[in-house]
Amino acid sequence: MALGRTSPRDLPLFAELSGREIKDIFRAGEEVSVPAGWSLILEQTPPDAAYLILSGTAAVRVKGEEIAVLGPGDIAGEVAVRQNRLRTATVTAKSRLQLLHFTREKFDDLTNRLPNFRDAIDATIAERRGDQPNS
Repeated sequence: MALGRTSPRDLPLFAELSGREIKDIFRAGEEVSVPAGWSLILEQTPPDAAYLILSGTAAVRVKGEEIAVLGPGDIAGEVAVRQNRLRTATVTAKSRLQLLHFTREKFDDLTNRLPNFRDAIDATIAERRGDQPNS
C-alpha cells in the first residue's frame, strides 16, 4: 500500500473503513504506473475501469477545460462505473502516476460487498456534483 508518505487511514475515502476492508480494496486493484501526459480516462467513452491515485497528480478536463486536479487518495472514473454511463471527463496525468486500477467488475464487487466503501464513493460523486448533504 504505497501512498507516498500518506497512510490510507488518513484519506477521507477510507475514513470509515476497517483495516480489513482497506486491504480488500488494495487486493482487488492492480498497481500500475503511467507517465505524465498519459490519459487514463477519455470523455464520452464507456466505463471500463476506475483508478485510485496513490502518488502524482492528474488533470480533469471537460471539453478541454481543466476543472480539477486530483492527487493521492483521489479516485477517478467512479462516476461512470457507478452510474453505468459514458465518461463525463478526460483525466490526464500531470506527473508520473502510481495508481490502483480496478476493472469495472472488481469495482462493482467492492461496492456491493463493502457498504462503507460504496457510501464513500457515493459521497465523493455527490460532492463532485455539488450536491449538499441532507440536514
